[in-house]
Amino acid sequence: MGRTISSKMKEILQSPTPESKVVDEATAESMEEPNWGLNLRICAMISRGEYDGTEIVRAIKKKLAPGKNHVTQSLSLDLLEACTSNCEKVFSEVASEKVLEDMVKLIEDSRTEHGNRVRAMQLIRAWGETEDLDYLPVFRQTYEHLKSTEIPMSTQEESFPSMQYNLESYLGREPLSPPERYPVPNAGAENEVDATYISYGFQSIEEKKEFLVTARNTLDILSSILNSDTELKPLKDDLTVSMLEKCKQSLPVVQRIIESTSDDEVMLFDALNLHDELQLIISRHDELAAASEPGQPKSNNTEETSGDSKTDKAILPPQSGSTTEMADYSKVHSTDSNKPSHQEESADKSS
Repeated sequence: MGRTISSKMKEILQSPTPESKVVDEATAESMEEPNWGLNLRICAMISRGEYDGTEIVRAIKKKLAPGKNHVTQSLSLDLLEACTSNCEKVFSEVASEKVLEDMVKLIEDSRTEHGNRVRAMQLIRAWGETEDLDYLPVFRQTYEHLKSTEIPMSTQEESFPSMQYNLESYLGREPLSPPERYPVPNAGAENEVDATYISYGFQSIEEKKEFLVTARNTLDILSSILNSDTELKPLKDDLTVSMLEKCKQSLPVVQRIIESTSDDEVMLFDALNLHDELQLIISRHDELAAASEPGQPKSNNTEETSGDSKTDKAILPPQSGSTTEMADYSKVHSTDSNKPSHQEESADKSS
């Protein structure tokens, strides 16, 4: 008892760290939605060593305690997902700081808001099923534990029968589309694009580059999913939905980076290339989604569409984005554009 009081007093008397302050800002209960610009900036500063990843995780852990404000808990889960998705070393901190134990307590607490319970379950399931985290057994162990544990219904879920579920049956009762987790700006509304750009708060070229790297990683993940060898693509999988929404959100921000960059040719080429590839991968997803709809007849121009997509991929700029490669790329395409078409050659011969 004395030790508990001592630790609480130590926590109260301890001066706030820069990490705890920024986590407080990112998870304030007055916020209506996640500040993804701030979340990504936190990730970038962890990667650069400007923030201590352990301190960030500890601060998030405190926000997940049962009985905390449900808005703060929701925003903390979003921040935790952003940090683990963009900073691989954070997984080790999540394991060592026993954050998973707090997430299980959050799930088992009947006071927990339904959306937060589902969100915590989704994260634990995603982490537990991936082979990339086999070097940290606690993630799979926690997932297996929840699969066999009865989970009480929250007090807010009056519309559901009064009974208990395990993780699989609980998540299987309803669609798991993540509404409003990743706000997608309307690219057609200029004021919204500006607001999105401002929310990211880019202060330097380095921060722009950090965003481009993060967006590129998201694009690569979605591309690997959609281009996998499996016949049935996991289009409605949580990870796929998450990556798609992030790609859509990145488009207008990358566009603003392009418009505001004039003194760094390499970054400009990278941004142009990334913008084109984001559009292509989003279109690719939409095509696959349309083709997978039940009773949807396949169009006769499937091969033509496939051929067009191959052509689009062929004319993409080099991914490295170097000035030399871009110059070679421009020469090749200027040469190709000067070649007469087949119809023009035929017309010349007939005349």
